[in-house]
Amino acid sequence: MGEASTTPVRNLLSHGEVMELIHSEVLFIKGMPVTSIFLVSKGTLLVFSNDGSKLRRWVGPQQIVGIHDALINGKWQGIGVAHGKVEVVAFSFQTLQDALKKIPQAHRVLLDELFAS
Repeated sequence: MGEASTTPVRNLLSHGEVMELIHSEVLFIKGMPVTSIFLVSKGTLLVFSNDGSKLRRWVGPQQIVGIHDALINGKWQGIGVAHGKVEVVAFSFQTLQDALKKIPQAHRVLLDELFAS
């Protein structure tokens, strides 16, 4: 077998790919680069603080996780863990970045202010 990749497989998904997670499976950890953002289509994803001691967010169906982390510094700020059976749809963060480059500057300033707070 070849050398192991330094990028987790879960982070390589994009372009509308569907992935199923089982209970307690980790989707991302603090410090990992955000290369995909995820839409939860079934189940619940729990997002814990970087040390795992506090529940920061409960992400359910039709909610997206990853945009905030990607825009503030490009790295995950916590730990994402499946609660029960979860299905997510992955989208490339690069596609979002490309779209953001095309928005008017006034809108970009507003987004920067929102993510700074």
